[in-house]
Amino acid sequence: MSTTVPTSPVLTVATLTPGTLSNADGYKLLLALNEAMTAQPGPVTLDLTGVIGFSSSFLNSSLGALFEEMGAAGFKRLRLSNYKPTQLQQLKDYMADVAQTHNAEQP
Repeated sequence: MSTTVPTSPVLTVATLTPGTLSNADGYKLLLALNEAMTAQPGPVTLDLTGVIGFSSSFLNSSLGALFEEMGAAGFKRLRLSNYKPTQLQQLKDYMADVAQTHNAEQP
């Protein structure tokens, strides 16, 4: 029997930050995302196990700032795992707003 080991980094939000409500929490996630994305050119997985929801402050300081720094092309490297349908919809809506604000193609 063989075990496949992920070749891309997996960042678990619940272990990186104590919550998903504040700018400070979002900034902690941003730092981890930047480090993982700078370290290698492939995808980076964001594991949402244990995450209930996100505040706009958290999203602005993490994913919004990531989009501003890396653009749509860099943002497309981000993968999600262990999410609920409502979380996925919230993130899609948020990123559509960010892309529109930056007159960019939606990720």
